[in-house]
Amino acid sequence: MATAVIMPRQGNTVESCLLLEWKKQKGEKVSEGEIICEVETDKAVFEIEAPATGVLLDTFFDEGADIPVLTNIAVIGKTGESYDELRPVAEAADEAENTEDIINTEKETVTKDVKETATVSKEDKHKRGISPRAKRLASKEGVDVHSVAGSGPMDRIIERDIVSVLNSREPLTPAAKEKLSQGGTYPSGGSGIGDRITSKDFATSVSNDIIREEELKGVRKIIAERMLASLQNSAQLTLNSTADVSSMLALRETFKNSKLDNRFAKVNINDLLMYAVVKTLPKHPVINSLMSGNKIQYYENIHLGFAVDTERGLMVPTIKNAQNYGVLELSNEIKRLSTACRENKIQVEELSGGTFTVTNLGNMGIDDFTPVLNLPQTAILGISRVNLKPLQAGNEIKFVPHIGFSLTINHQVIDGADGARFLMDLADAVKEINLLIAL
Repeated sequence: MATAVIMPRQGNTVESCLLLEWKKQKGEKVSEGEIICEVETDKAVFEIEAPATGVLLDTFFDEGADIPVLTNIAVIGKTGESYDELRPVAEAADEAENTEDIINTEKETVTKDVKETATVSKEDKHKRGISPRAKRLASKEGVDVHSVAGSGPMDRIIERDIVSVLNSREPLTPAAKEKLSQGGTYPSGGSGIGDRITSKDFATSVSNDIIREEELKGVRKIIAERMLASLQNSAQLTLNSTADVSSMLALRETFKNSKLDNRFAKVNINDLLMYAVVKTLPKHPVINSLMSGNKIQYYENIHLGFAVDTERGLMVPTIKNAQNYGVLELSNEIKRLSTACRENKIQVEELSGGTFTVTNLGNMGIDDFTPVLNLPQTAILGISRVNLKPLQAGNEIKFVPHIGFSLTINHQVIDGADGARFLMDLADAVKEINLLIAL
């Protein structure tokens, strides 16, 4: 009996995974435990192993597909073995869409349900689905699927619906076809003889300036959804302040040039700032909290998240129980997790459970910004670059290096005064970093 390869669930919040690459192709022999594909969640990249030994009889999805968890993505068995019952529903429908009698049978099956279903808008109907082949053809030919009536089960758009739209179009000149293949959108009318579409008709289309179009997926899709949800579901307020980093800069130079212990040479300003944050948070439990429904959860331990810029998008690994780390240990853990994120080796459990987040854009020359909350956390600290700030010392004006802080709080939980007090204590910790480390 053939064995299905299932898209596993990686964490309770993961609903789908992006198929990055098939390591094995249809028809190849595979051994149990052998890697057959690589997939991506909103948190990490991981590999899927073959659950059995045999031949990879079929793969049900193309690379780049966003696949719901617990869906059959491939099948392993003996050559010639039947596996139709293991096909995912959408895949089976796509295979059958050109077989007229099967389509009619499916329509009859759902007729009763359709009649009993409340009327929905045209937009809602299109949300019900479009087959992969129809989607590919529509993308290739520049067809707006939102204007296409689906003839498949439950108004699903299938390939013949796109073909019907193409057949009803006005003819295109060769130059116009080239414009369309370059990503142009089919014009509403033609200016040529007999309403023929010419290349000039594409010039009036706004989308003609588009050089590339990509669908949001994977990490980028999750980031977009979470940022929007964060702003929609919390009352965010950002407080800005600065801190004197003269002592911190001097300490950093001492570490770099130390002949006593060169292990500290790699401890940088960001590491020291994170250490100062960890030492300040215990004085402000409301800052180190989560909001769950109408309840505020205060945490004794500090699970420090920090933003890492990667090719796949923003990732936020978490240092669990960060209050137990010394400066050197904290620095090493920050670098370990950052490298794991950038090399796609981060573990799912290392990307969850944070109670407070730090994001640093200072090395990119940013003076100040508005960090967005990483819900359900109630606060996030943004760090900006170092600038010289004029301060009066007696009758003189001195320019002292200061670093910028932007603290975004959930005003539903944290008052502005609470946030201000945290920033004041953090500024003191940064200014007295030498004493802080000695304590």
